[in-house]
Amino acid sequence: MLKRRSIVVGALFVIILLSVGCGPETTPEDPTPVGLQPDVAEAAKRELSEAIGVAVEEIEIVRANQVEWTNTCLELGGTDEFCAQALTPGWRLTLRAEGEEYEVHTDLGADTVRIKNP
Repeated sequence: MLKRRSIVVGALFVIILLSVGCGPETTPEDPTPVGLQPDVAEAAKRELSEAIGVAVEEIEIVRANQVEWTNTCLELGGTDEFCAQALTPGWRLTLRAEGEEYEVHTDLGADTVRIKNP
């Protein structure tokens, strides 16, 4: 009985930890999520702006999570594209423009920025 209770308590603890860590928070003065470098945020917004024809100022960050991509194409490579299989640290951002949400992948310094299904 004690073992079962310990398992249940442990499982609840893990669920709480996972639900709390869903993404960096923003402050009203600075809409950039904590930990996300402003130049990475701007590069992601600029890339989306060019792809969909919306002004950068009209694009907002909904969510940003630091990730480790499994390849140099940030897991968004095309069928005719060579992507080196290497762990690549970066960001998964959800941006909103004109009521639509877009997923944007970047490497850590935003040298590479890719949009998932623009």
